[in-house]
Amino acid sequence: MRPRSRRRSSIMALALALLSGLLATGLTAAQAVLFPQVDSPGPVDAIVVVAGANDDRYVYARHLAENGVANHILVSRPPSASDRYDAAIGSYCASTPVFARGGRQINVECFSPDVDTTEGETTAVTRIARQRGYDSLLVVTYWGHVSRVRIYFEQCFDGPVYVTDTPRPTQISRRHALLHETGGYFKAFLKPAC
Repeated sequence: MRPRSRRRSSIMALALALLSGLLATGLTAAQAVLFPQVDSPGPVDAIVVVAGANDDRYVYARHLAENGVANHILVSRPPSASDRYDAAIGSYCASTPVFARGGRQINVECFSPDVDTTEGETTAVTRIARQRGYDSLLVVTYWGHVSRVRIYFEQCFDGPVYVTDTPRPTQISRRHALLHETGGYFKAFLKPAC
């Protein structure tokens, strides 16, 4: 075999291996987005609601807290939120304290993410949790975001982190979630939040 043929064969083998690796990684990311591992809510120090307006994550977080999962709810209030969305979050956070059955007090606290991204929410929550002495968290988001949220929180937060979706799914299409979240999934691996 001539040197040029060997070189071409080596390049083709390398390109095929790279393409196979990207395909396998893409399929793994797609599976994580479309069929995420969702945790069952159990007692934690705080419930975290990452930003999102098209579903019932805020109502669900409050429901979980009222049913004894936590006495604290941390709510992301991104600076880029639209006026209507920002007003809804502001109203939600102004409802603190919430009183559950038996008079148990639940504190709702809005925070501004360090950067207006999931990574920024993660770093802000990690800092707040350390300041408040929270050792465990339950993060509420929509189904397509669960795996990526888990990756970022496991990169940053030292204690147990549980991630759940809402009982009433968002209207985001599977195709949109797959495209958006798979790109974010790759970003989470290439550029860790912490």
